[in-house]
Amino acid sequence: MSSAPKQIEFLSRAIVNRLEDRGLVEFVDAEAAIQIVARTLGDNFQTYEAIEQEARARFARHSNREPNEVELIDEIRRVAVERNFLL
Repeated sequence: MSSAPKQIEFLSRAIVNRLEDRGLVEFVDAEAAIQIVARTLGDNFQTYEAIEQEARARFARHSNREPNEVELIDEIRRVAVERNFLL
């Protein structure tokens, strides 16, 4: 197992535990909730990575240099809006 899935599971457990500790949500099956949160986080991270790749590809089509951080973030925002993905 690579570190990314482990990090996602750790973050999922932290989120579920924090929600329960603060009394915001009471899960009947915390392990099921952790799996749902982990799946959702994993999907969102994959979507973000795809958006970043698309932004880099678009920038490369219009320029022969690597984008600086501000340019890349601006392009990522444009792609995210087109895909209805909230950053």
